[in-house]
Amino acid sequence: MASLAFLLGMVPSTEKVEAADDKIRADYAEFLRFESSDELKHFQELEQEVKSSDFAVRKRQVPKAERAESEEYKKAQEYRELKKSEKIVWFFKTKKKNPFKEIARWEETFNEPFSASALDRKTWMTHYYWADAALKEPYVMADDLSFMSDGKNVEFYDNKIRLVTRVEQAEGYKLHLDHGFLIGHFDYTSALISTGKSFRQKYGTFKAKIKMAPADSQQAFWMISETATPHIDVARYEKNKLWCNFFWSPRAGQVPSKSQSKTSGSKYTNDFFIVTLEWSPNKLTWKINDKVFKTQTSGVPQEEMYMLFSTALKEGAGENGLPAAMEIDWVRAYKLK
Repeated sequence: MASLAFLLGMVPSTEKVEAADDKIRADYAEFLRFESSDELKHFQELEQEVKSSDFAVRKRQVPKAERAESEEYKKAQEYRELKKSEKIVWFFKTKKKNPFKEIARWEETFNEPFSASALDRKTWMTHYYWADAALKEPYVMADDLSFMSDGKNVEFYDNKIRLVTRVEQAEGYKLHLDHGFLIGHFDYTSALISTGKSFRQKYGTFKAKIKMAPADSQQAFWMISETATPHIDVARYEKNKLWCNFFWSPRAGQVPSKSQSKTSGSKYTNDFFIVTLEWSPNKLTWKINDKVFKTQTSGVPQEEMYMLFSTALKEGAGENGLPAAMEIDWVRAYKLK
């Protein structure tokens, strides 16, 4: 069930969340830059000198008529001016408040701004990770009506990426649990990108700025490891609902357990939103635009997982809204230092 804040619509705008996040990261970067700068080093050395007893003695020994031109006078004057400078005042005021206490605990481990005009194939696969070992070519699951086009349905525009589901005939393998891989004929194509070969992480924060399409296609940001479970839907749009789900197997061979939460999905097709998964050894926390949507403490994964983004047309879905594209502005991940 969604939290009360979501039921009441009390979710901050994506623009405010992103602006606040960008500002604190920019401020922190500038704080670190200035902290190691020659400017600050010079000020601190100057401060140490002018506050020393030796400097005070030297200053008193300068004849009154010569003080204005003395080295001691000039250094004292420079120190007073620097101490009142905007940058010095900002640095020490910020240091005292320490607003970077939380951000300083984390280091960025993955950052994809999608600013190029083509997909970085060293970072992103365009089919299931297991396809390389099983077939050396893409496949889809038995309930898929669309075939994964292995990159042809990935589009770039305005420093963003689009994963498109469209009406288009295709042929390819479909995995049936009882019959294995069989060639299938499809009337639709879709897309998937994955960090299965390039980036996996155990624990941390994983987030993306995405926009769903108001269509019958399933669109998802999810995470998985070497087996079907654990499986985390960081955000999945389907049947005009936004889902945050978790599937896990308490013991090998057991029927997977599941924890599913949903909210009305229409607002997430109007504009971009930021979805976040915070993963610690004992807890999973889902956030939408920095507001907690769901928490989970049972079955928390204890192995590295990787990120996937996908669109697909599943059994029972129609052509409403096609062609349709899940849009992704950026993807980031962090871990505790």
